[in-house]
Amino acid sequence: MTQITSVRLPIDWTQFGWPSEPVLGSITLATGDPAWMWSPAAPAFAVHTFDMPTGDPVDGFTLDHIVMLVPDLGAAIATLGRIHLAPRLKMKVSGRPAAFFRAGTVLEVIESPVRDAAIYGLALTSSSSLEAVSLTWKSLGLDVGAIKPAIQPGRRIMTVHGLDAGMAVMSEDGSVTNDD
Repeated sequence: MTQITSVRLPIDWTQFGWPSEPVLGSITLATGDPAWMWSPAAPAFAVHTFDMPTGDPVDGFTLDHIVMLVPDLGAAIATLGRIHLAPRLKMKVSGRPAAFFRAGTVLEVIESPVRDAAIYGLALTSSSSLEAVSLTWKSLGLDVGAIKPAIQPGRRIMTVHGLDAGMAVMSEDGSVTNDD
């Protein structure tokens, strides 16, 4: 199965109280210019690849999805198709055409006025309450946004501001009911 194994972004992961190369579920994160590692091979985008670091596991978090911006969604779908990935869902995200792919984790591809394809950021899932994560990260000096309903029914999301890449944290699937 073709899948993403590692992502590098200009985020210092230690500011979250994590090791410098955290492993969230099956994905290793690293700090530096945006890049990724795929197995068995990366799609032919203008996104750098890098050697996957060893990393140290972080309990309570997994990588929910990676956000990639592309100048042409149709061309991106064709590129991912060449490594045998097909969109699982197509929809508009903030008014822009988007497609979602299963690449181990979810890859959210959004058409945007960018020159080349680029990794924009990522969204994590926390097994702890978002309120607990927010309080912990605020105590570490991070700028954490308000918790609000996510696009996905039954989930909530919060954004971490002031980073050099996009980052959000989501509640687990079905953690919010209509009674909440």
